[in-house]
Amino acid sequence: MSVIVEFTVSTDDFLFGTALATAEGMELTLERIVPTDAALLPFLWATGADFEAFERHVLEDSHVSTLTPLDRLGDSVLYRIEWDAVDDLVSGIGETGGTILETRGNSDKWAFRVRFSDHNTLADFYNHCSDYEIPIHLERVYTLTADFDQGHQFELTPEQREALVLAVQRGYFDSPRKVSLATLAPELDISQQALSSRIRRANEKILRRALLRSVEGPENGHGLDR
Repeated sequence: MSVIVEFTVSTDDFLFGTALATAEGMELTLERIVPTDAALLPFLWATGADFEAFERHVLEDSHVSTLTPLDRLGDSVLYRIEWDAVDDLVSGIGETGGTILETRGNSDKWAFRVRFSDHNTLADFYNHCSDYEIPIHLERVYTLTADFDQGHQFELTPEQREALVLAVQRGYFDSPRKVSLATLAPELDISQQALSSRIRRANEKILRRALLRSVEGPENGHGLDR
């Protein structure tokens, strides 16, 4: 039975994360990582305000070959990054057959959600991290069956679920709207832009799972994620 693990790692211990570390307030989410013969091609959503400073910082890293903005949605920009170094953490996930479901981070730490085929491959990954002295902090380990509890059937992160539940409870989606994002954001100790991004992506995941799964079938629909 497949196993899903959620863990965090310090930005200083995540080589690729150090290239993306930027000013406080910028929230980053790796949409997917595509390995090639000599490089990683990550697709990254960056949410914040000062994108010019962010781009300058990332391009200063010697391992970053290109940083290409692809789309902009409100206060978020989708980038494609060509990275020519080997990251021991990402390599370990690939070598043990793990699938990265979501990766998000900032200048302090990164949070991963990864699916492994079974507990043995998860143990192999943990051993890989020990061998390479990568201090990961396990937050949660659960099976695919348990993934359907408490909102995980929609592939929501804990932060996205927390933001969406608060928005629903406080009447953000009511008509007329009873509360604004500016009022809700301080309750979660995040910026208004970050809260908007979490709610938008949570809604998209729910719609994809609810609508596309019925069209494509349970097996295909389950893999949809952002």
